[in-house]
Amino acid sequence: MKTLSIFALMVLFTACNTPIFTPEEDFITPFEHSDGSHGSSYQETIDFYKKLATNYGSISLKTMGNTDSGIPLYLVVYNNEGIFDFNRIKKDKLIILIANGSSPDEREGIDASMQLMRNLAQKQIAVPENTVVAVIPMMNYLGQMEQEPFFKNKINTFINRDLSEDFIENKTLNTQSFVAIFQQLSPHIFVDTRTLKVKNSEEILYYQSAMTENLGKIKYYLKDNLIPQLNDSLGGTYRGVDSIPQKRLQYKSIMREVPDTSVGYTSLWNTLALYIATHKGIPYKKRVEEIHSALKSIILITNSHRELIKNLQDLDEKEGLQQQKYILSHPKDTITIPQAYIVPQLFTDMIDHFKDNAIEMTTFEKDSLMEVQSYVLKMPKDSLPLIDYNIIREKMIPKQQKVAIRKGDVLILTQQRGRKYLLETLEPHANNRFMRAGKLPFLPTPKDSLWVYPIFSIKNNKTN
Repeated sequence: MKTLSIFALMVLFTACNTPIFTPEEDFITPFEHSDGSHGSSYQETIDFYKKLATNYGSISLKTMGNTDSGIPLYLVVYNNEGIFDFNRIKKDKLIILIANGSSPDEREGIDASMQLMRNLAQKQIAVPENTVVAVIPMMNYLGQMEQEPFFKNKINTFINRDLSEDFIENKTLNTQSFVAIFQQLSPHIFVDTRTLKVKNSEEILYYQSAMTENLGKIKYYLKDNLIPQLNDSLGGTYRGVDSIPQKRLQYKSIMREVPDTSVGYTSLWNTLALYIATHKGIPYKKRVEEIHSALKSIILITNSHRELIKNLQDLDEKEGLQQQKYILSHPKDTITIPQAYIVPQLFTDMIDHFKDNAIEMTTFEKDSLMEVQSYVLKMPKDSLPLIDYNIIREKMIPKQQKVAIRKGDVLILTQQRGRKYLLETLEPHANNRFMRAGKLPFLPTPKDSLWVYPIFSIKNNKTN
């Protein structure tokens, strides 16, 4: 009888949209308490989500790795069915991942997401039956905490890292944990909330997507469905910019669309990725309201298009594996996709990055002499460290030659889910973060002043 009572309580807890332990009116955010005059602190944000997860069976709060602050990176998940096993969720549901607070002055997404998740739990928003919403409350804890009264304008022990272009190299624990979250969830939609400094503009809301050349067919859904319907839901008068019809949601270039950014990185995995940003010159209360409205609309619109989005992304992945050419993000050069790459085993840091990104790899079981595609550079040894990366890139010459491969070196086939990620990180003419960071030093050759790019490729026999 006692067991039955406990089971009944668990069912009630999971299914009920009213809080079990706390009155519903107690779930007012600090932002709402202040009537929009200030945002929520780090501790207030996490305490709010802990209370929400304790009281609503549709909300889960998880710790998902570490950050440079010594504080775990949290993930809040909403699922109306109360199931939080990512492997089960991915089979049927559309997954939306929202990231907030990458920079110290980007707070409106934090407060908007707190209201969003509460309203979903309390069913103040039409419950998305086919969608799971996951939120990273704060990406940059130190940056946000440094703005709090106790620390602001004081000498402190913070080392504030810029996360905005660290999604490939992962110098910070924050972005390492983000990659772990992203690879576990495999979201269909990714939204990064940002803040813009815009001169002479009355617009409030902006968006930016990844470069359209490599988006596949999902770009037509973005252009013809999501953005127009999102504009309609937010109101405003029609205006067309950059061939994508827009109204209140205006296009603004936030930064170079390279894979190092959150939107650039996530789009490499066929995720429909967007920045949603507000204009910093607008009062904070209005900015939070606009971000909340945009996030709510994205959830409701994409929830109704679940099958279409998933089918398009599945098709894009299949067709992407058949492509023989690829357009690099920057510069926009077209390359021939190789069959495989060979990575020397000494690049342990890069290989660890590939493991974090679920890249399939094998190792050579014996020393081998192989015919490979390589890139050579003719330059005096003393000049190499002084030459700009872009000049080096221009001076590299392709060369087919035999190379001695060591037992234990790594072979990576491009015929896999992470194909675009591999092309953007291993091709020497890509905007290669590893190469720019000095993690891919040129290898010396028996000939003086002749150097070789340390990643080799195997030509695809299907290409001419």
